[in-house]
Amino acid sequence: MGKCKDITRLLSDALDRALSTGEWVAIQLHLPTCSGCRNYRKQIRLLRVAAQVASGVAAVDGAGNGDD
Repeated sequence: MGKCKDITRLLSDALDRALSTGEWVAIQLHLPTCSGCRNYRKQIRLLRVAAQVASGVAAVDGAGNGDD
């Protein structure tokens, strides 16, 4: 598997399970150099917030305020 494919899989997995320290380190080392994976992270965050808002789980105020 390619590096970006590994990282996007980990970013998706992080939505469903706790990642190991090694997995988080791999993500943190890769993201500063890869705009594609950074954009993917932003997109999945947006989709998650949109789904929460649509289901009534999250309030609209503050939705999407990530650390980017």
